[in-house]
Amino acid sequence: MRTVYALFVGIDDYPGAPLRGCVNDVREAEGWLRRHGGPATRVRTLHDAQATRAAVVRAIEEHLGRGGPGDTALLWFSGHGSECATDDPREATGMCQALVCHDSLDAGGQPLLQDTELGALLDAIAGRGVHVVAVLDCCHAGGATRETLAGATARGVEWRPWWRTSGHPGGAAARADRSGGGTGGPRDGGAPGGPEPRRHVLLAACRPQERAHEAELDGRVRGCFSHALLQALHRLGPTAANGSLHALAETRVRSLHPFQHPGLRGPHDRSFLHGDTVPGSPFLLRHTTSGWEVDCGYAHGLRATGAEFTLLGEDGRRVAVTAVRPESALVEPVDRRPLPAERDRVYPVTPSALAFPPAAVTVLGPPGAVRMVSEALTGAPLLAEGGDGLPLRVEADGDGRARVSGGDGHPLGPLPLRTAADAGRLADCLTHIARWHHIRDLANPDPWLSSLVRVTIEPLVGTVGHTATGETVCTYTADHREPQVRVRVHNDSPLELWCVLLDLTDSYGSSPSLYEGDFIGPGRAGLARHGEPVWLRLPPGRAVVRGASTRDWLKAIVAENELNTAPFRLPPWSPAAPGAARGATAPAGGGLLRLAPPRGSRDAGGPAHEVGRWGTAMIDLRTVVP
Repeated sequence: MRTVYALFVGIDDYPGAPLRGCVNDVREAEGWLRRHGGPATRVRTLHDAQATRAAVVRAIEEHLGRGGPGDTALLWFSGHGSECATDDPREATGMCQALVCHDSLDAGGQPLLQDTELGALLDAIAGRGVHVVAVLDCCHAGGATRETLAGATARGVEWRPWWRTSGHPGGAAARADRSGGGTGGPRDGGAPGGPEPRRHVLLAACRPQERAHEAELDGRVRGCFSHALLQALHRLGPTAANGSLHALAETRVRSLHPFQHPGLRGPHDRSFLHGDTVPGSPFLLRHTTSGWEVDCGYAHGLRATGAEFTLLGEDGRRVAVTAVRPESALVEPVDRRPLPAERDRVYPVTPSALAFPPAAVTVLGPPGAVRMVSEALTGAPLLAEGGDGLPLRVEADGDGRARVSGGDGHPLGPLPLRTAADAGRLADCLTHIARWHHIRDLANPDPWLSSLVRVTIEPLVGTVGHTATGETVCTYTADHREPQVRVRVHNDSPLELWCVLLDLTDSYGSSPSLYEGDFIGPGRAGLARHGEPVWLRLPPGRAVVRGASTRDWLKAIVAENELNTAPFRLPPWSPAAPGAARGATAPAGGGLLRLAPPRGSRDAGGPAHEVGRWGTAMIDLRTVVP
């Protein structure tokens, strides 16, 4: 039986800086969990003077640390947060953040809990197979300059002179370098290396540079974020996906405080309480202060107004795009006006008219094979025979096999082509390649911001060189040790930018696990994998022999606001994967898909007139065995 281990920390009674709603927050959260967590729920609470730094750390290690594979560890903290400037290269904004424990305001020592230490504690638990969720309702930036709104109190304090920041983060990376071991994430669809390390999920009250607020809500003083998140949990239930909960909570918080933006770090499609994958779509529709909005924008490949989205499980209801932003699109209902009560829901949606040309497929071979493939293509929305899209080619032979070419990934072996089902799998393969190229080839026609972003690679093991065609080449050592590199994303602009770094592999996979999405300050750099080495090695099945190679495309996507990263996740192509090409059988994976053919043109909306502030930078990386 799954067990939920929960730690609720609420601190109002701070010396000289009291709050009023934190204990209320964690009591409400505890009540919700006891009603919905099931019989195997183990709860520990620390209120006010109980919540010293030592007690919080001990409870994380001893109580949350009791969880095993399949269990859940939930940390809910409501209290003060603070920040200070740091030269720690892991802190891409130039600031480090910390939770302020009850004894943190007493002069002397360092009784506060820094974000890097807390993250390491939680990730160590997650690494044992535990689903770890942290809800932090506190300021992550006590020195923010924005004024709080009337009737609200900021949950932040200024950094105290006796608080010290932790040392240079190179320790973990240096230990990995010295040991010669470690993992760097999955070879396909993630940081090149071994299995992708499990990390905790973070639901944060605000961005690192912002204040979180508390105010009187429903007759009691509550944290705006805790109150909104619990409202979303009551409405959607404990099995709701993180992305849906965050979308509802963010909408509520921003209606109260426009300058407080709750954040989500971790998988959008996993359930809040147990971490199970929740079927749905990478895109969500919700009602915000700007109107109805879908979290799909220019930076996801949505090109212009006129595209449509279909609500999943809502009898084919549609919305049409009226305005496109870098991170989202404003939409209007097509079929009917929504009821007022529907504004408090979140709807999974899928594009129902393409915002870009479908791939152009050429089919060659015996007439019977060509006919089977052509029929399969008619039900695949990302594919068309002919046109101006990505050129792909299918060559069928007379022995019931076909080869696919035209993509930039590793050559795919012959696929069976004897039945209509085989033709459908072939269409799945072509669709997967088209989705991968759509992600890899994303680019803003306005190059200004892209020209101010760079991705760099520093060799740690092996060598790094460059070819005349612009490829970066990393080589194994003479004794066949895998290359190790350190990867940075540089922000040379005058703006603070949100960034995600994708690894697109030549097995047609894509993952944001290198740098899952965070802010980088002006003139600063973000470190992939929190500064740990990125290991480059050949994928399984490719022998480490002289001349063997593999390719990765490391692609940074930046914007001024957070982007929905779910559409950027794409597993490597596998013939055993569920069908992805045809209509309602489309899975919840990344990429732009739709349920039915669009009405009229397949290239909806025409060219964009404004493309917004977002940009990309990419390194074409080849790993070779000399």
